[in-house]
Amino acid sequence: MTRERPITVRSRRYRRTRHAPPAGVYGLAGVAIVLVAAVAGLLSGNRSAAPAPNAPVASAAAVAASDLAPREPTPLLARYSSLYLRLPVAPDAVTQVAFHQASGDKAVHLEALVPDASVKQAAEARAVVPPKTKPAADDEEAATIWNGTVIRLWRSNRRGAPDTAIDCGADSGTDVVAPLSGVVVAVRPYKLYGRYDDFEIHIRPDGSDDLDLVLIHVDDVSVKPGDRVEGGVTRIACVRKMSDKTDLQLAAYTRNGGDHVHLQLNRVEPSSAPSELDDGSRALDSSAAWTRSTYPRNLRSKS
Repeated sequence: MTRERPITVRSRRYRRTRHAPPAGVYGLAGVAIVLVAAVAGLLSGNRSAAPAPNAPVASAAAVAASDLAPREPTPLLARYSSLYLRLPVAPDAVTQVAFHQASGDKAVHLEALVPDASVKQAAEARAVVPPKTKPAADDEEAATIWNGTVIRLWRSNRRGAPDTAIDCGADSGTDVVAPLSGVVVAVRPYKLYGRYDDFEIHIRPDGSDDLDLVLIHVDDVSVKPGDRVEGGVTRIACVRKMSDKTDLQLAAYTRNGGDHVHLQLNRVEPSSAPSELDDGSRALDSSAAWTRSTYPRNLRSKS
């Protein structure tokens, strides 16, 4: 197995007029009802009662409509300047969130919007360490931020501060949503470490032609180049199972082997950013300047 080498530094009625029935009708009707109920009870035995004839039944169309109901956006996790990133998975699916150094020098520094936690505590809990304080209930901005903590992990073979890449832990198969709003510009298969199947998804953030959000360690991709995505809402893929193929650094801080989705925000030259949508038909070692400057080198090292 490929092994990562960590160096630890530290969520109307209306009234209907009726004529009175003749005397004695109520009494006879009551007896009849009792007799019918008794016979029905004997016939039913242990069978479940059938629904009332006029009971409402959910139609297939109604069920389908409920499945398509808009979901609440996931909470905010980090930002770069005025650009905000949301959790890429539902808050209750998060097993751990770690900031670390991206490989290469194109990834921008991200500011965590939540507190840091001790890596020692995270290792002991093997789960997200609850924050010591919670935002005030009436603070609208704070209410949109994830109620969790992050840890900082160092990679011995990388330079810089541990704030240019994010590993968001979750069980394999967990839905991954777009961390920000924008347009999908590329979806490509590649070989992680030259050995393991994986996908990379590139999203151009709205209003930021010089930035490229990249996600890897994903499977069952449900978007294609040209698709618009809404941050924290649009499903784009699911978490790929990698823990059975390689030793993941996040494994020491979770109970699921460290499976996660990796994301980073790369700076690219607007003139060399994708001018045409890429559906993966190009090879990863394309000679396009933007690809050469950011990938595949960034994807070939441990994440």
